[in-house]
Amino acid sequence: MLQIFRVNHLVNSLLLFPYALVLNHRLFFSGMDEYRSQADGLTAAWLQDFNMQYPFWSVLFFVFILFVQALTINRISIVFRIGSEANLYPGMLYLLICSFFPAFQVLSGLLIGQMFFLIGLYHLFNTYKRHRDVGNLFNSAFWVGVASLFYIPFLIGVPLILFGGFILKSMKTRDFLLIINGILVPVFLVGTFFYLRGDLGLFVDYYFPPEMGFQFILLPDSIETLIPTMLMFVALIVALVNYQTYISKKGLRSKKNVEIIYILLLLQGLSTLFFPQIELQHMILMAIPLSLLLQDTLLKIDNQLTAEIIHLFLLSTLFFFQYQNIIEM
Repeated sequence: MLQIFRVNHLVNSLLLFPYALVLNHRLFFSGMDEYRSQADGLTAAWLQDFNMQYPFWSVLFFVFILFVQALTINRISIVFRIGSEANLYPGMLYLLICSFFPAFQVLSGLLIGQMFFLIGLYHLFNTYKRHRDVGNLFNSAFWVGVASLFYIPFLIGVPLILFGGFILKSMKTRDFLLIINGILVPVFLVGTFFYLRGDLGLFVDYYFPPEMGFQFILLPDSIETLIPTMLMFVALIVALVNYQTYISKKGLRSKKNVEIIYILLLLQGLSTLFFPQIELQHMILMAIPLSLLLQDTLLKIDNQLTAEIIHLFLLSTLFFFQYQNIIEM
């Protein structure tokens, strides 16, 4: 099965949709877990009602969003040459991570905002040595601003764009102004809409929650949170240890893009310090950088049988976590 994802072909890309269906088929008969995070933006109440009133369409929309995001990640990896070769592993890994635990399988503002964050990341990578093209930095900041309206912690994209801009091109004063304007435009437009409706206070309460502030990292308080945390930590360690492997034998542009992905990992870790209201689903933010980085780890497995065994082990573990509550009942 893994050999399918190693070929860059449109038909094989479309196979990610049935793969996403298989990984999340449990939701069609058991439904999604109830989820509500104070970090969710303006659509939190609407999404919660949609999940309750239309469970089937909610699950189908959830799977479709994952599929589109997997396709986008594959495009980012191939266009900007992040992997050692063109392949569909990043999209496959993204689907695996986002479907691994029931706490991740929720249609929320985080998941929808992640789509816009990916678009912003694409425009950021596209700024490489484009001295006359000033639109990409604005577009990147704009889509990050849109993502933050769905899930507040996506504001980590602002320092990411700043660091990425310095890495990819020579930053000038107008570039900083473009970034500031880009992040403020969607917030201003939505704020104006709420103001005209007489609900400006509601917008402020959602977008600037009073709970936002510094906190120390808290250890998992249950087995349901300990296991996902440990597995994601292991994947993070694998990505960090293989830093030299991921940047070796690549062009200058590819190396710069990989460096930006590592900065994204760092910023995502720091985001847990400033958003005390985040939930376990916050961990799927790491799905983007991990799926882009770990593809080279899979590509270096020469023995196809070994790769398939690892894949089957991951699938078995995924279905165990998804069905454990049903089995206990």
